[in-house]
Amino acid sequence: MKENIIKGTIILTITTIIIRTIGFVFRIYLANAIGAEGIGLYQLIMAFYMLTVTLATSGISVAVSRIVAEEIAKNKYQNAKKALRLSLIISLITSGIATIVLFFGAEPVSIYILKDARAILPLKYLAPSLPLLAFSACYKGYFFAVRNVVKPTTAQVLEQIVRIFVTVQLIKSIRVDNIIYACSAATIGMTAGELISYIYIVFLYYIDKKYKSKKQNTDKILFNMLYISIPVAGTSYLNSALRLLENALIPIKLVASGMAVSSAMSIYGMIKGMVLPILFFPTSFLSSLATMLLPSLSSANVNNNEKHITYTLSKVLHFTSISGILVVSLFMLFPYELGNALYNSTEVGTLIRILSFLCPFMYLNMVVTSVLNALGEQVSSFKINLIESIIKIMMIFFLVPKYGFTAYLFALFITTILNTILYIYRLLKVSYIIFDISNWVFKPILAAIISGLISKLLYSAIYTNILSLNNSLILSIASIGIIYLILLFILKSLKPSDFNSLKKSFKR
Repeated sequence: MKENIIKGTIILTITTIIIRTIGFVFRIYLANAIGAEGIGLYQLIMAFYMLTVTLATSGISVAVSRIVAEEIAKNKYQNAKKALRLSLIISLITSGIATIVLFFGAEPVSIYILKDARAILPLKYLAPSLPLLAFSACYKGYFFAVRNVVKPTTAQVLEQIVRIFVTVQLIKSIRVDNIIYACSAATIGMTAGELISYIYIVFLYYIDKKYKSKKQNTDKILFNMLYISIPVAGTSYLNSALRLLENALIPIKLVASGMAVSSAMSIYGMIKGMVLPILFFPTSFLSSLATMLLPSLSSANVNNNEKHITYTLSKVLHFTSISGILVVSLFMLFPYELGNALYNSTEVGTLIRILSFLCPFMYLNMVVTSVLNALGEQVSSFKINLIESIIKIMMIFFLVPKYGFTAYLFALFITTILNTILYIYRLLKVSYIIFDISNWVFKPILAAIISGLISKLLYSAIYTNILSLNNSLILSIASIGIIYLILLFILKSLKPSDFNSLKKSFKR
């Protein structure tokens, strides 16, 4: 078991890169097929859908992962199976309610909240996916907890492949200038992908022979599961509802500032559907690490192993910080090249450059959220998300009609940075981490500046003279990563022992 976390993280990272690459290429295809306005409508549809997804899953995946990891740490293997069975029963109830809400709420929500009746039909096509998604989340949470990452990750790959295949085939057979039909094709593809993924993950579970043992006391499993899932669910419900309100307000208030409806929907689509996916694309390793952190830290927490927790968190936050700083350098240097290469849009490039400064904060938020949940700090996460969402909504509501799109960007910066500060403050209250500012921030910034300048000179030398735009861009991006890593070792921000330390910190 000692090497399972590291192996799992490597496997999960590779698979996540594959999934994100497939999904990213598909998103580029979809954006070019239906346009920025179509992507804007699609993002509004996803905002309401994610609210019902939250209702369907109810934080149960987190609960399964934590409880299974804790019970296995105590050698109570039968309790792990019991936790999964209970989670499926809970999910049956919650996903049933969510399906009814989505199907019958599609029309009033589209008309009165999203202010766009074109969302009705695509939303209804998503309704059957909710029970499938909820049940799959339970099985995936179980497999992640028992350190078997191959099964859930291959299910995710399969889901992506089916989703893309169905969507592309449908788009080929319809008029893509009809945004309703185009978005409906995408949502039908999502439902088809969830169906095949669910069948696959259930099959894998029933051929799994792990942890067969005699019956054990399981009286507290349901209580523990609800104790974990209810705060997570409450946080997610409110967060999703506020996100829905926020996403609905953005195009409405941009129109109130004097922008045309189609332009407001297009700029919204650019940010939510084009730019932010690019900014989050490099986080494959971090998201895999966050997923694998949950059972590892839960096991350490239940055994009161403070040394393990502190050691692990220090290394993970170190890697998160240097990753975020590298990405800022990359997106600052090649924003327009990326925008033109991916979407043939200089506007996307401008937004990439502006929003790139948020990357370190967004990455830290992603990792620290997972850490706090693993340490039983769901209520703290709830409060922080509540504060951030309320402030952002108020700024959008009052400032955007007066100052336009600039006010929205200002709101995004302020709330993201505030969220990070509050998360880090809470983490410092419940752990013994000491931030190494020199090795985590100053040295990586210096390395990013130097590697960025070298990479930019390389790009200028080879573009047009030797290689095409895309090939020059790929080579320059690869070079900045390699040079950055070398400089981190030269500056002693990273040491070979750091990787061994991270590996040891994951051992149980």
